[in-house]
Amino acid sequence: MKTTLVVAASLASWLVVSASGQSLTWNLTGSAGSGAYGNSLTFAQSGVTVKATAWGYTYGSSDNALETAALGQWSLGLGVANRNEGASAGAPQHQVDNSGADDWVLFEFSKAVTNVSVTITPSGTYDRDVSFMTAFNSSPLNLNGLSYASLSGLGFGSKVDSSGTVSSNSRTVSITSATGFNKLLFGAKVGEPTGSDIDYFKVTSVTGTPTTLVPEPATAGLLGLGVLALGLRRSRRA
Repeated sequence: MKTTLVVAASLASWLVVSASGQSLTWNLTGSAGSGAYGNSLTFAQSGVTVKATAWGYTYGSSDNALETAALGQWSLGLGVANRNEGASAGAPQHQVDNSGADDWVLFEFSKAVTNVSVTITPSGTYDRDVSFMTAFNSSPLNLNGLSYASLSGLGFGSKVDSSGTVSSNSRTVSITSATGFNKLLFGAKVGEPTGSDIDYFKVTSVTGTPTTLVPEPATAGLLGLGVLALGLRRSRRA
């Protein structure tokens, strides 16, 4: 019967229920400067934390998978220096960019969130196209050595691209998701553009509403049947 319960749980689809309706903003600006490969920064707001780590698509001799990068923090927000650029890369490479290898910031929330938006600000005048993926996964993530295709195994959905324009102004990107999520992989648009199409920016803030995920009614019924069956089995043994 233990197997029945596990199968039922694995079939669960989730419904988002707002925990408080209060939208929170995590300010990511600061003065920490350049970071080290594999470092992290954690931000807290009203008891909900978000941990940020940096990643670059630099793994292996062919740059064909994700690898830890250095997460930096400046007055405009978070930037990424991948291993091809060097941990102490200067401007503009210390921003999140796609000049050569793709740069990413992984945000891991302590609670599922919805209605999420991310504000980016370029240090200079640059294109501001982005790509992002979301997931709900209760475990801390290690993306080292994973290709884009492998991310679905961690619960990530399809990559979403959002195009901006060449500007020195901040831009706010709405993160679309059918349900709440607690993992957000956010970076410059995937690809290797050239010239003025290269994207450079820092991640200034993240805004979202903490939520509670509960099983949909049909799933809850399935789980209830599993519990009932377990109870009957125990009764027969008694």
